[in-house]
Amino acid sequence: MLPVYNEEDIVGQVVAHLIKQGIRLVILDNGSSDGSYGVCSSFLGKGVLHIEQIHTRAFRYQWLLKRLYSVALRYRPDWALITAADEFLESPYRGLTLAKAIELEAEHGYNVIQFNKFEFWPTEKDYWNPAKDVRKRMRYYTWDANYQFRAFKVSPGVTIHEGSGHYPIFPYSAPYKVAPTKFVLRHYGIRSYEQGMKKIFRDRLPRYDPEETRRGWHIHYDFVAKDPRRMVAESSALTRYVEGDSWNLHKTFDSTGGVSSNLGYYLTRLVRPSFYPRDLSSLAIDVARRRYIDRWGGREDKMSRLVRRVIFGDWVRRFLFDAKE
Repeated sequence: MLPVYNEEDIVGQVVAHLIKQGIRLVILDNGSSDGSYGVCSSFLGKGVLHIEQIHTRAFRYQWLLKRLYSVALRYRPDWALITAADEFLESPYRGLTLAKAIELEAEHGYNVIQFNKFEFWPTEKDYWNPAKDVRKRMRYYTWDANYQFRAFKVSPGVTIHEGSGHYPIFPYSAPYKVAPTKFVLRHYGIRSYEQGMKKIFRDRLPRYDPEETRRGWHIHYDFVAKDPRRMVAESSALTRYVEGDSWNLHKTFDSTGGVSSNLGYYLTRLVRPSFYPRDLSSLAIDVARRRYIDRWGGREDKMSRLVRRVIFGDWVRRFLFDAKE
């Protein structure tokens, strides 16, 4: 499932990569004003099952995810994958395509696959590289996060829009069985200073849905927006990617200023069992939060409102953490 908006320079590479990896796509273009829709349309019938263009004034990501998933379900997939127009998802197993690697995890009884996200940045060493393939042009990265549960087994009652694209919500009766091997996500959100300025200040910040922003979504470009010089990183602060080498799993460069959008991350920074990885405990907390709201969110008595605010309210996050950072 691929949402697109003004990513003409990279989206064709992403679509071609996924098709080569055995993934079939449904694409929703949110009214791109560049050539993104035309690029994606050229793959229709060649690995792209469905493409549509819907114009909305605001970027309503939750609505886009609901729409994409409803379209994907028409094709009765065994597994679904949430991706973006500026990232490449890869198998961690040499010799296996992404589709075959997912099948392997399914055979082992897992129903969710987690990804390590590696953020690639333009640097002074590759800024003028003429290579058209962004993966050959931009060679410097940092490990960024692993709160990315992007692939999951489709079953009745599963939804994806509440998790901001990071994880699915399973029904109460369905346990999460996360594969222990993390897959690879390469993100190329900013590909040059000029492209980054247009993307952030024209295509993203003015279009974000205020309701989703209020929830803490769409904050990953905030810190860069405050200081656009951070759109180009020094190569010395990053790891140079070399084909065949193992990935560096240390965060050497942080463009967000330490900001995270997921509530579970904040809570588990203070308290989490040492035997339970933070990313998985974050998932558990976020899912519990979503299930609580689904079941009790409509209640308006004073006690219900108090419980919602004490356990899940944004003011708790601000009180505990924002004052310290």
